[in-house]
Amino acid sequence: MIERLLTVEEIEGCASGFKDDLQRAANRAVRRHDSNMAAAALEGMEYIDKFVYTLRILAGSQLGQLTRPARARPIHIPASVKEAGKKQARKAKKRRKD
Repeated sequence: MIERLLTVEEIEGCASGFKDDLQRAANRAVRRHDSNMAAAALEGMEYIDKFVYTLRILAGSQLGQLTRPARARPIHIPASVKEAGKKQARKAKKRRKD
C-alpha cells in the first residue's frame, strides 16, 4: 500500500464535491417537505466549511503564514447620531400608542 499525503487544495476539491452533493440533498428534501433532512444536509455543509477552514489555518500556521479572516473594526457612533436614533424610537413608540 502506497501512502500519499493530500494537499490542502486536493482536500478542498473533495470538500467542494461533498458540499455539492449535500446541497442537492437539501434541495430534494425541501421539495419533499422534509425539513429535518434539509436541516441535516445544511448542517453537514457547515461542518465541511469549518473543517476546511481549520485545515487551512493549521496549514498556514505550519508554513508561518497564518491566514485569518478579516475582522470587523470597531466603529464610533457620534452622540448626536445616537440621540437622533433615540428620538426616532420615542416618536415611533408614541405613534404605536395612538
